[in-house]
Amino acid sequence: MSFDDLYDELSDERSKVLGVPAADPGAALEYYYRTKLRCETDAYDVRHDQVAGLGGFVVLDVRRAESYAEEHIEGARNFSHHDMTPRNVAALAPEPVYITYGWGPGCNAGTKGAAKLSAHGLRVKEMVGGIEYWKRQGFPVAAEPGQRP
Repeated sequence: MSFDDLYDELSDERSKVLGVPAADPGAALEYYYRTKLRCETDAYDVRHDQVAGLGGFVVLDVRRAESYAEEHIEGARNFSHHDMTPRNVAALAPEPVYITYGWGPGCNAGTKGAAKLSAHGLRVKEMVGGIEYWKRQGFPVAAEPGQRP
């Protein structure tokens, strides 16, 4: 596609929804299933599997230690994406799927953590919505001793 074609398509003022045509079903399936759902999860699904006692995944709060200490998802471990050096990541077990999360939709910490872990060869999913959407659904949070929950 040329720049002129792209410009014309994105500048179409007749329809904001269909000015850019919808993807064909095969491309949509590739994006939504084979890419997006294999790389993302959400708070409801994580909590469901926790309550059901299903294993195979580790929830990682990838914010800084201070934020984790103040409040984190119950059962989550802290591993800030800032501390994800090749040596530190190598200490993680290779078997589980790691679920990363940050503050919320306006925070890309979960994405950064997921990128670093996957670059090291680990299986990972980012929990979209972060701790903000976890709390919006009323799911339990914890705090380190001496911190407010």
